[in-house]
Amino acid sequence: MENTADNLTDTRYLASPREGLPPLADTSDAVVDVAEVLATGSGPVAVDTERASGFRFDDRAWLVQLRRAGAGTHLVDPAVVPDAGELLAPVLNDLPWVLHAAHTDLPALTTLGWHTPLLHDTQIAGRLLGFGQIGLAGMLEELLGVTVAKDKGREDWSARPLPADMLTYAALDVELLVELLATAMSRLRRRSEAEGLDRVGWYRQECDHVSADWSRPVQVPDWTRLRGIGAVRDPRGLEMARRLTDIRTEVARRRDTPPEKVLRSSVIVDMARAPYQAEDMLRSGRGDSGRGVRHGGRGRSGGRQGPQMSRELQARLVAGVRDALSVDTAVLPDRPRSPRGRPDHRTWAKDYPVAGRLASGFRTAVDDLAERLDLHPSELVVSASVRSVAWDAAQLLETLDAGQASGYVEDPVGWAEDALGSLLTAQDARAWQSDLLIPALLPVIAEEMPCPVEDATDD
Repeated sequence: MENTADNLTDTRYLASPREGLPPLADTSDAVVDVAEVLATGSGPVAVDTERASGFRFDDRAWLVQLRRAGAGTHLVDPAVVPDAGELLAPVLNDLPWVLHAAHTDLPALTTLGWHTPLLHDTQIAGRLLGFGQIGLAGMLEELLGVTVAKDKGREDWSARPLPADMLTYAALDVELLVELLATAMSRLRRRSEAEGLDRVGWYRQECDHVSADWSRPVQVPDWTRLRGIGAVRDPRGLEMARRLTDIRTEVARRRDTPPEKVLRSSVIVDMARAPYQAEDMLRSGRGDSGRGVRHGGRGRSGGRQGPQMSRELQARLVAGVRDALSVDTAVLPDRPRSPRGRPDHRTWAKDYPVAGRLASGFRTAVDDLAERLDLHPSELVVSASVRSVAWDAAQLLETLDAGQASGYVEDPVGWAEDALGSLLTAQDARAWQSDLLIPALLPVIAEEMPCPVEDATDD
């Protein structure tokens, strides 16, 4: 791709698209025209969506922005053109895409029936360059010397008609994405050559991972994803959470409103934790600890509350509570599987000292490695995964201890390398991350191994 950043250095503030604001494609014929024009362009297509999950039931796209060299910028309204996805798929599904923070857009794009054979994400490039500001506006200023307004992302994009200032804002989101990618990739290549590190390869692995992980239709989380549900231990409370969440989802879908505006997740969890008081909470309009069942104006606890729920909704929720309390115990759900499956890490230093030392040592090693690479530590591995690897490694060390005593382990260092590789892979580490992390973590685990491994850090 040609780096056109030098052509933009005189433009400090970009208030509108350089080629003017394109018309909104809000008919099937207009979308067909967009597809035909895009097909005549060259190179990847810049893609963005505007969504309205704060106003509507889910995170589907209410506006799609597309730009391709030689084809210009196009704004498509999938809300009023139901077949927009089908009409554009033959073109878009064969092209590389350029997005910024692709994980936020891919579910909405997948819902439209679109997918790409090759994803580029400028935010990933910014992260691997060690930028502190990885939002689109920050990276445009850092790499291209251009500033754009970023003040309408939280507007109601489901409202119609969309005013010109919002359409302008949306068009600017894709105006410079391809140029931004070209400049970022040039930086990555230069750093790779200077450092002897394959940051370009890291970038490709990360983009492929995001594409594989997030190219799924928009989903509404079920009860097992409620924040705080892990604290609910009573199976009857879990059944209550399931039933109340199902009711909330059905009502929110019918109203096309966010589920949280029907009934807060925190209130569902409060009732699940005290299932035999749940009906009283509903009837009094208050959740546990004074948190309201209602939403909007101010409640007694000082939190935001508002219009009292309808009698119809209250009656349905009360029925759900009663059903949960009366259902046969044989069909009550199990607790959602903990993503950790281990004791609270704050108890490790006292109760599980090996795991505690490994977690502390691993964290220090990751921080040191990240500093040397000019990366945020989370680019290598997130804290929760560090703890998971430490805990599981401590359990494996017990196995090694027993095996060593019986003469079963001939190569402790190789064992440790293989173990770390398997544990990191289980935490969804990409190959580039494991390649960097294993040598950094090996000295820490070597300190806890039951036999001398002086040569574990010699390489």
